[in-house]
Amino acid sequence: MKYSKNLVLIGMPGSGKSTLGKIISEKLKMEFVDTDDYIEEKTNLTISDLFKNGEEYFRKIETQAIFEIIDEGIFVIAAGGGIIKKEVNMAKLNSNSVIFFLNRNVNVIINNDDISNRPLIGNHKEKVFELYNERIDKYKKYCHFEIENNGDPEEAADEIINIYLKVES
Repeated sequence: MKYSKNLVLIGMPGSGKSTLGKIISEKLKMEFVDTDDYIEEKTNLTISDLFKNGEEYFRKIETQAIFEIIDEGIFVIAAGGGIIKKEVNMAKLNSNSVIFFLNRNVNVIINNDDISNRPLIGNHKEKVFELYNERIDKYKKYCHFEIENNGDPEEAADEIINIYLKVES
């Protein structure tokens, strides 16, 4: 099937965007793009290295990446956790996408093994609560649909796919 809108996943670092994005892209036979991976590939630098130049520097690169990705085609996109910090990013995504906010319990995120690799969190687990409180209103504002992602990833992926296909038809 040929799709007309991107399927975009937004949410906190550790909310399952990449995991669900891969499952969804496989089931829908759509190409998957993780914006962080895209940025690392384009710049030949890690996200952590890019953050060493400051968050604003990284956000400019992230905005450029969003515009490039959206202009390239129709994808399942796992957007970086801070994508909602710049209105221009969300306007571009909203122009041709169905946006899903993956809302995961903060305690589940904290207990995730790879959370310490996140540049804005590191080993500071209380930072997760701070980021969540700072971002929750924007995630809710910019999404078309909010999905709880605290259990089985396959179930969450199927819920997203069902909604996306209804919007597409």
